[in-house]
Amino acid sequence: MDMSSYWLPVVIAAVINMIIGYFWYSKWIFGPTWTKLAKAEDISMTKNMKKPMLFGFIASLVTAYFLAFFEMYLGVATVTDGMFVGFFAWLGFVATTQISGVIWCNRSFPLFLIDTGCKLLSYLVMSGILGA
Repeated sequence: MDMSSYWLPVVIAAVINMIIGYFWYSKWIFGPTWTKLAKAEDISMTKNMKKPMLFGFIASLVTAYFLAFFEMYLGVATVTDGMFVGFFAWLGFVATTQISGVIWCNRSFPLFLIDTGCKLLSYLVMSGILGA
């Protein structure tokens, strides 16, 4: 299978990644805790969010594309195998990169867990979709 047949699943995975992030950082789940730990101002959806959402979606597309690329290269054909690839991509690249903020920049470990937990869930779901 070539990458041209992966475009629809890549777009779907990118959209779902955005939805996961929306709920993960919402006021119902980790939003208030994240805002306090990150010492960020409360970002309301009524403010201008067009540019950040556009760049976030582009980043989601790039992530989903490369997960699909790796899965295609590895011959992934099941949801479980896709999630396996997603977990190790997260562990090898995301978690190890984000922990440097805790080590070198004095970011709090709970903030690391919130941010990295969102990425773990996103990578598992996106990779599962792409592996199906």
